[in-house]
Amino acid sequence: MEYDVGEIGRKCVGVAEALCLVLCLMLVGCGSGGSETLDPSVATVAGADADADDVRDDVETYIDQTYGDAPTRDALRQFAKAAQRTMLDAADAGLSATHAVERFRALECLMARRPDDFPALFAELRARILNTTLRTNASLQADGHVAAATPSLLPADQWLTACTAP
Repeated sequence: MEYDVGEIGRKCVGVAEALCLVLCLMLVGCGSGGSETLDPSVATVAGADADADDVRDDVETYIDQTYGDAPTRDALRQFAKAAQRTMLDAADAGLSATHAVERFRALECLMARRPDDFPALFAELRARILNTTLRTNASLQADGHVAAATPSLLPADQWLTACTAP
């Protein structure tokens, strides 16, 4: 059975075909028949961390290029480290609980240092940290271990004490 989709329908079909082509090219790539190696910075949960400071290089570059003040950079790095450890240790329930507390303390530090705009800073950083399905799934796995025992926030007047860097 055939349907006459009209001019708008033909345009939509054309857009859908073009989108499909773009997605296929993104998945298989162009050039040497797909023999290229997948970028290791996104192929694993760990990603690249050249200086071994527990902050992925792409996240560290984002923080350094986006925020000029050291206290904000330190707070964001504190959260990035805790999130990275969370993902890497996602299979371990005990470590997941420890890292959940670390993430809460890092968020308190960020709230203390950037009270007016911490939600936007946190949302952008978290999106960059969880930038692949592997990383998102690892984070969700870890959070599944601690869903029933979510850590408590410190009182607001103690949030600065949660910062690990001066």
